Amino acid sequence: MNSVLPDPPRTPKAEATRQRLLDLAAELFIEHGYEAVSLRDLALKAGVTKGAIYGHFRSKGQLLVEVIRTELETRDGALDLEVAAADPAAMFDLFIHPGSRELRMLQIDAAAAARHDADVAAGMDELHRTRGSWIVASLGDAEDAETIAFVISALSAGVGAQESQQRDLPDVEAWRRIVGRMFGRIMREQS
Repeated sequence: MNSVLPDPPRTPKAEATRQRLLDLAAELFIEHGYEAVSLRDLALKAGVTKGAIYGHFRSKGQLLVEVIRTELETRDGALDLEVAAADPAAMFDLFIHPGSRELRMLQIDAAAAARHDADVAAGMDELHRTRGSWIVASLGDAEDAETIAFVISALSAGVGAQESQQRDLPDVEAWRRIVGRMFGRIMREQS
């Protein structure tokens, strides 16, 4: 199964509707959890029909993936990965910062849904491959860049799993120092 989206909206009104659906879905998925939200719930909140949702997204699973993709693009667009790769403490802000909690909750829901939903599995696989390539490219000629990219993703997912279990997180500054040291050591060993 591929995760190809329907054709992009052809009009500004259609684009606005698609964006409104993404925003409302993000709000509902974050507040109630992916499994608890139906497309009917979203349609009611958006004031559209389920058919209108299907005009933009093939399935609820594809909608979840696009919510995550949109959230990542917004967050990542404000960050410079190449600068962060040169400053290991900045890796914390890119992937683990407490301000990204809602995004990690969406990713935890996607990981659980991917076990049984081919649209979510295919979409998240594509998203991970694309982001992994971006991370690897930003690491330059670092030895084992693909493994480093995997560890970064796994660390972020692990933090999300801890948060989803309502675990208390460590002090932000202590956490930032530890992550900075970890990535600093890895990057120094690469030099």
